[in-house]
Amino acid sequence: MKNTPAYVKAMSLLAIGDMSERKMREKLAAKGFSADEITEAVDKLKLEGYIKDERLMENLVAYYSKRKHFGKYRIKLELLSKFDRESVDNFFDALCECVDFKSFAADEAQKQADKGTDRKKIAARLTRLGYDASSIRHALSEIKCSERDTDN
Repeated sequence: MKNTPAYVKAMSLLAIGDMSERKMREKLAAKGFSADEITEAVDKLKLEGYIKDERLMENLVAYYSKRKHFGKYRIKLELLSKFDRESVDNFFDALCECVDFKSFAADEAQKQADKGTDRKKIAARLTRLGYDASSIRHALSEIKCSERDTDN
């Protein structure tokens, strides 16, 4: 089977970094390839295992939760910007099962408390990071009191 120009371009894009099927289709379309050429190239890449949305989503969930301290809602928004809704809906809950969001929220809350941030601002920050109400309540209850908290 001969490698088409769309396939060669797709491989060069993957050499730069992993990307979703949706992003690959967008990039190839921007380069002027026809819909048929794009479909053929993407199907071949998926068959060969070079494009696998579930694997990429798993890596991104781990990155966003552990490194960025994002909550479940924020992670879902980030994934929806990179993947189609159907893929996210199919895999998201399973990918998040083993992530301890309450622990990550508590770590972030403690980090903010150590800086002297008050509880309202900590709760607002955790909300912006995409944590749910139960994770925020848990995080606020886990904050170790400092001398600054007793002064307020």
